Amino acid sequence: MNEGLYEAVFCYGENKVDPFANTNADFARIISDMRLVGYDINAVNVAQQIMLEQLDTLLKTKNQILELAMDLENRDDFCREKYGLSYKDIDALDPQHDIEWDIKSGKVIFFLGHEAKHKEEAYMTLFKKATDAFVQKTGFEYVSL
Repeated sequence: MNEGLYEAVFCYGENKVDPFANTNADFARIISDMRLVGYDINAVNVAQQIMLEQLDTLLKTKNQILELAMDLENRDDFCREKYGLSYKDIDALDPQHDIEWDIKSGKVIFFLGHEAKHKEEAYMTLFKKATDAFVQKTGFEYVSL
């Protein structure tokens, strides 16, 4: 990508701070996907696309756990032993609605929304490793409000 295009697409705000400076993402694929569906290519939309992919991954993980335990008689015990949460607590997690994001001071931050704040311990119990890996890969920052 040429420097002018990079500046126009990825730099954000008056000071042109790059929110993706530490991001190790496949920008060619992300931008290609965005073009296919007609999204404007800008920092906010790219950050949204990256976050949506992460939220989909968390949702798939949650659904796999629920599917695995669904037919077990002792599904709550199984989930508590294996994942540290009850089946009901895992089912209550809704990454696509609970997790919000924004670009502040040239950084992409994500956090649990006000309505989901009480689920933070459950999210960290189930998704701590995934969150840490996502932060390391993207340079996005998880903020506990």
